[in-house]
Amino acid sequence: MVKKITSVLMVLFLSSGLIAQELKKKEWNEGKLSWQDFKERDGSLSISELKYFIGYHTEKEKIGDTIVDRIKAIGYIDKNFSWISPAFKIDQYLRYNQVIFDIVEIHRRSLQYELDRVNSFYELEGKLNLIYSSCNSEVEKFKKESNEGRLISAIDFWERTTAEELEPYSNSKIPAFENRNFGYGMHAGLGTGVFTGSLAEHFSPTFNFIFGFDFAYKKSIFFLNGSVGFDKVKKEYVSAINWNKGQRTTVAIADISYGYPLINNKTIKLTPFVGLGVTEIAEIKKDQEDELTMTDYNFIFGINTDFKLKTRLSFVPNPILGVKEKIETAIRARLYVTRANYYEDLKGYSVNLSLGFSGFGNRIRLK
Repeated sequence: MVKKITSVLMVLFLSSGLIAQELKKKEWNEGKLSWQDFKERDGSLSISELKYFIGYHTEKEKIGDTIVDRIKAIGYIDKNFSWISPAFKIDQYLRYNQVIFDIVEIHRRSLQYELDRVNSFYELEGKLNLIYSSCNSEVEKFKKESNEGRLISAIDFWERTTAEELEPYSNSKIPAFENRNFGYGMHAGLGTGVFTGSLAEHFSPTFNFIFGFDFAYKKSIFFLNGSVGFDKVKKEYVSAINWNKGQRTTVAIADISYGYPLINNKTIKLTPFVGLGVTEIAEIKKDQEDELTMTDYNFIFGINTDFKLKTRLSFVPNPILGVKEKIETAIRARLYVTRANYYEDLKGYSVNLSLGFSGFGNRIRLK
């Protein structure tokens, strides 16, 4: 019984190995057809057959410092099932099949154009079916007009026609696009700050954690930022409020500001900004009811310098919003200064510098 089961399994294994041939495909950009792309077949009423396929898949490709997510149109011939009758292995029939391959490539590029512009995954199959049907109709028209390759004049005409149709279609790797009006981003980093004036006499430099959000409309950028720093009292202050030497404190700065990039290219974005901020110095203490706190509302100004690391383009529609995006990641250096005026004898500027990572996204529109 075991021997019988083993024999059956062996037969099934060998049969599946014969049926499941390895796909041998050739894409149009690999060069013109040759007889090596065809098998020979005798005894058929037809002269030849070029087995072609058009479809799509999602693809991630790195081009320079840009990562591109795209729904990629694919088109190729299957060399396992493309054949020629040996008696007709002449240049005329190689040209005939090349025209068919050119027609397939025209429709693959047309499909790519449509795939780049879909707003939903639900559109994909409809686009593919429409273009695949058009390709089949065009191939059948050519076969009929050329009498399946027997009329050399028809082949000459279709060669010129397909060459002209291939020319206008851009086969570039990144489609031309433009930013839409709205942009959004966020950043986080670490830094340090120092006080000036009488504040510098009483409080040490701070070690800061900074975070924030960017909201853009066209070229204008609105920043919402916050930072939390830690320092201590280095000299006693006795007045309306008493600070003792050695007390540990936090320095929190929050602001809303407006910026406009002076430079924005592939490598750097330089954005000065100005706005309103609040600066609070508070004692670090377990009992918050007796915690010492000083708060001042004042102006803030500074400059963001984004050193761009890479760009990511997504031509794949977002499954929820259906949008296409450009996202830039960068190292952000942020220099900002704010006024802190607590008392006549306790005031000055807070000068801060931070370094961190930022990400900024734009919705995009293909041209």
